[in-house]
Amino acid sequence: MRISTAWAQQLGVNAMQAQQAKMSKTQMQLSSGLKQLSPSDDPSAAARVLDLEKSIEKTSQYQANIFATRGRLNIEESALESSENVIIRAKELTVQALNGTLNASDRLAIKQEVDQLIQELAGLANTKNANGEFIFSGDLSNEPTYAMDPDTGKYVYQGGVHQRALSIGPERQVADGDLGSNVFENIASVSRYKNEDGKRSIFNTLQALSDSLAGDFKPQQATITGDRFLRYGLAAGSSFDLVSDGGTASIALTAEFTDLDALVTEINSQIEAQGMKDNMQARTNGNKVEFVSLTTGINSTIKIQDANAFFLDNAGFEQGQSNVADNVFLNEDDLRLNNPEIRRFSTEEVYNANLGNVLTDLDSALDSFLQARTSVGARLRALDDQESQNDKFIIDTRSTLSATQDLDYAEAISRFNLQQMSLQAAQQAFSQVQRLSLFNYL
Repeated sequence: MRISTAWAQQLGVNAMQAQQAKMSKTQMQLSSGLKQLSPSDDPSAAARVLDLEKSIEKTSQYQANIFATRGRLNIEESALESSENVIIRAKELTVQALNGTLNASDRLAIKQEVDQLIQELAGLANTKNANGEFIFSGDLSNEPTYAMDPDTGKYVYQGGVHQRALSIGPERQVADGDLGSNVFENIASVSRYKNEDGKRSIFNTLQALSDSLAGDFKPQQATITGDRFLRYGLAAGSSFDLVSDGGTASIALTAEFTDLDALVTEINSQIEAQGMKDNMQARTNGNKVEFVSLTTGINSTIKIQDANAFFLDNAGFEQGQSNVADNVFLNEDDLRLNNPEIRRFSTEEVYNANLGNVLTDLDSALDSFLQARTSVGARLRALDDQESQNDKFIIDTRSTLSATQDLDYAEAISRFNLQQMSLQAAQQAFSQVQRLSLFNYL
């Protein structure tokens, strides 16, 4: 077989270039610390690396969610603890106010502190997290949890109906806060002033204490409030009758309402058109709608009749649901007796009964706060457990990722030295081949 001089030289060059390419790749591996420099080096390993990196990134986001949730729950825990202190102080003041030796001035002095406690509790209910979100407002975290209704002077819930939850694991979510309606609102009550469902707000309980200390025993208006949030109004097709002790107004909503104020305005317009504006009224209560009898006293009532299911289901009322005025145990005539001694005895009975109910309701409020704190504690424990699991998963996954893509430096350095020796041998061989010529033998 004959090999020309040019071809012999080309073979030498090819050998050197091949060794240089191998050395170059090894050098790049050593500098990057990776086995595969491009997906084409090992497609299956490249796909595996992408999956592992995605898993680590997702789990790292779970860890970030745990950090955020823990911070919010710690803020809630602090707010609940402070709220408990407010209720405990309110109980102390209630017991103090039941002392029969106190005069009207003494009671008014206690009332002033109770009013301050109400404001303090409202501030705690409207606690914000580091992002400026209201922690007890649920999915409406940008809305204040409680706001005072200028018409009634009472605090009403304005937050959402759903708890927010963050994912802390592949199949695990944890709520980052509790709804104010569950913590401050739906508290079991023994008072005559409780709602139809046997519950009332802690703010109403404290307000009842304040009113009693002021000697305010005037009968109230009858009121019914739906239990559905109508933040975005009510769709067309609702019809119902409002029946009060003063008469009946038939309401038919033929348009769609995306604004709660517009809905209430339309209902009141129909009430007025039927000559019933002095007997009843619709109004907002936070994100809910309520109907009020404008008369007062033991006979003041308001109820819903002949309502279609659409309205009942969407607004949260019951057919025939009625509510008698939040009047005291005595009717108006009892409070207008001419005999001062009898009047004093009657009001003292009401006063003591009201404060006795307040004490019981305050205990129920403490139970509500305790349940919320217990739930917060359980969620914090869950965060700790999941955080440990996520840490272990990340460590194990990174170990697998390292075995898949990281370079074995000892092997790579040995391989580089061999490739360097092979290159040197190829260079020496090329040098020797270049010297071969027939002219050397002439």
